[in-house]
Amino acid sequence: MIPIARPVLGEEEINAVREVLQSGQLAQGPKVKEFEEKFAEYVGTRYAVAVSNGTAALQLALIAMGVRPGDEVITSPLSFFASASSILLVGAKPVFVDVEERTYNMDPEKVRKAITPKTKAIMVVHLHGHPADMDPILEVAKEESIPVLEDAAQAHGAEYKGKKTGSLADAAAFSFYATKNMTTGEGGIVTTNSEEIAEMVSLLRHHGQTSRYVHEYLGYNMRMTEFQAAIGLVQLKKLDANNERRRKIARRYSEELSDLEDLVLPIEEPWAKHSWHLYAIRTEGSKRGPLLEKLRKLGVDARPTYPMPLHKQPIIGRLGDERRNFLAKIFPAISYSEVSLPIAERLTDELFYIPVHHNLSDEEVSKVVDSVKKALS
Repeated sequence: MIPIARPVLGEEEINAVREVLQSGQLAQGPKVKEFEEKFAEYVGTRYAVAVSNGTAALQLALIAMGVRPGDEVITSPLSFFASASSILLVGAKPVFVDVEERTYNMDPEKVRKAITPKTKAIMVVHLHGHPADMDPILEVAKEESIPVLEDAAQAHGAEYKGKKTGSLADAAAFSFYATKNMTTGEGGIVTTNSEEIAEMVSLLRHHGQTSRYVHEYLGYNMRMTEFQAAIGLVQLKKLDANNERRRKIARRYSEELSDLEDLVLPIEEPWAKHSWHLYAIRTEGSKRGPLLEKLRKLGVDARPTYPMPLHKQPIIGRLGDERRNFLAKIFPAISYSEVSLPIAERLTDELFYIPVHHNLSDEEVSKVVDSVKKALS
């Protein structure tokens, strides 16, 4: 079976971890600091603060940007659950706006219409590695004095009008989960040009300590380890080459599958540089299940996208249930029963992914192409 994702770790990463083991410094230390500096330099920001995972990066960035219980944060309904849970975990309400048909990212015009006096942040998701259209979102955010957070968990090395994702807004959050374009196993990072945001994230990730055993803020234990940072330093050096391999595979798919009438292939806008974390194809909802079943029988691990948009997740309708949500008393008034986001809802029935990771051989790419054609014939 050709897997949908395949973490690629070699001797260089093993040697980097061995060096950490031999150093005796296992928790956050000089490797983490070096990784932060190198990642900030790569993205093009003044600061980067490494944390335990991508969800922690989103949550801490929201707090550092001033989001508090009772506030509203506008975001996309077509994303992994962390885009919503990170907002809920700071006591705020996610306000979902529908997505565009072309990129599957949040529609800038709908962002403008969703702003209320309670809106305290906009979280923009760069889904699948294709950047969202940032300029109109940043324009309305500036008009309304609302900070913008990039959820760049799938967009390592992607670019918007020549600038890397992670450097486009007030702050950004990346994930280094095992299936991402670069990995540290688990891990995340917040990038920003704001000294205030960087300092607050640094405090919050380490129990709110301003000096040893002096806790002036209520913080968390969300630090990155030296092991993770050592792997990250190696993976970062390989990121551009690995992304270029993904781009080459994606171009081949788009060329060789373009004449198949039952499929809508992903696009890359002229102003974007896609990182191709995922190669997302659309087909009619009734045809997707049988097509995926045929592909798996042919040895290709093709998978559907998220089973539902975020506003339809079971917990979203049960936020006031204390058995399921320890912050239940904050949320009893939230209801999404009347929310209709037709594009996102339709896409969850139509989108599926085929393998595009950088470790695919040319022979495996050929097999994926042939299998898709055979499954549709």
